[in-house]
Amino acid sequence: MFSNNQNTSGKHMICDLTNIKNTELLNDNTKIKELFDNICKKYNYTILNRMEHIFEPQGITILYLLSESHISIHTFPERNYAALDIYTCREYENNNIYEEIYEYIIKEFKAKKEEPIIIDRNFF
Repeated sequence: MFSNNQNTSGKHMICDLTNIKNTELLNDNTKIKELFDNICKKYNYTILNRMEHIFEPQGITILYLLSESHISIHTFPERNYAALDIYTCREYENNNIYEEIYEYIIKEFKAKKEEPIIIDRNFF
């Protein structure tokens, strides 16, 4: 449960996407950016900047710098794997929003459903 303590600085979700069936997505920077844009629009995240790097012969890294923090992905097509990270400084009561985002990402990648790691970040 997210604490409303003044020392909290948001939630951080770390996802390992494995056994991806939508393998084309692992090398499609345009579609991944559409996916991130949809997340930002639905949850009202403000995009400050987008960066990407396409690796040869395969793989992509995409970073969205948000007013609320960031979303990033690193794809490893040769391993049928992607590492996804979302951190926002929003004060959510629980993990429901991040769980919704995770379900959407799993659906789009057609990945194996596992438990994402969701961390309450705190100022000390």
